[in-house]
Amino acid sequence: MSDGIGMGPNARTALITQGLLEMSNLGKIMGAQKCTFMGMSGVGDLILTCTENKSRNRRFGMLLAQGYTIEAAKLKVGQVIEGYENIREILMLSSKYRIEMPIVEQVYQVLYLNKTIYANISKILKERVL
Repeated sequence: MSDGIGMGPNARTALITQGLLEMSNLGKIMGAQKCTFMGMSGVGDLILTCTENKSRNRRFGMLLAQGYTIEAAKLKVGQVIEGYENIREILMLSSKYRIEMPIVEQVYQVLYLNKTIYANISKILKERVL
């Protein structure tokens, strides 16, 4: 989404870094090894998802940033969008384990509470990353 609204590579990198922190913090409290998140299934998949234009999650976010509705973006992608499907469960887990996950919270608000992409991404960058 951040690329779709023109925030650029610095914002993308900051969000990837914060995303990795959020993933590993939740995973660790649930019993995962921190090294799991430093390999291909963690940071590798995260970077690919956030940078590869063939990524379903990235395409979905780009379409939303271009003004597509959730349903129109899902139809255009034409495949399951894991991030959209899983964000509610991740938010519930973060609440259950009392882990702060600002990216998850802000993305949830965009996807399910009709909040604006720019305001929510800017909030993450200002409060957590910069």
